[in-house]
Amino acid sequence: MLEVNVLKKKSKEERINDITEAAMEVFLKKGYENTTMEAIAKNAGLSKGGLYHYFKSKDMVLIYVNQKINENMEIILNKAIEMPSVKEGILYYIENYLKYWLEHPKETIFLFLSITKILDNHELLEYYQQFMGDYIKYFEEAFEMGIQLGEFVPHNAKTSAITLVGALDGIISYMFLDESLQLEDVVKHFEEKFIKSIEKP
Repeated sequence: MLEVNVLKKKSKEERINDITEAAMEVFLKKGYENTTMEAIAKNAGLSKGGLYHYFKSKDMVLIYVNQKINENMEIILNKAIEMPSVKEGILYYIENYLKYWLEHPKETIFLFLSITKILDNHELLEYYQQFMGDYIKYFEEAFEMGIQLGEFVPHNAKTSAITLVGALDGIISYMFLDESLQLEDVVKHFEEKFIKSIEKP
């Protein structure tokens, strides 16, 4: 019985992943306003009723797709935490965060589309407020740990965290618009500004 339940659960997860991919395609093609549950269901190979079994509205679908995308950020974050030093962890995150968005343009465009809906969608706004709060807190704690371990000179860790997060999210669009901005060079600029400037001699 346990084995059967596991198989059912896996099947449900796979179906939800299919819906997620299908929904992203529809949102990007039609835009948020013109996307309907019927269009998402059709693209996912489901009946409209079948889609409502998993999601009650397109807002719920939008939020879930964002959650699925951000799971990739959590994977990068967990690997960064495992790095031998705070400096290496931060650099690992910077490089792989930017690399992810550059290698997944569809997800990047979807993120920008979602951001335009944040002020209209209370649940999505709350989700991203929580996400950004945790995101900034991670870097603040990382910089504080670097200070405690003697990797960084004493400085305002929260200021470093906020400016790093803002710079990371801001540079993504520039890298898509300006092909001269190569990942390796951008990572070096971030290292110069956010690591070497506070690194303890």
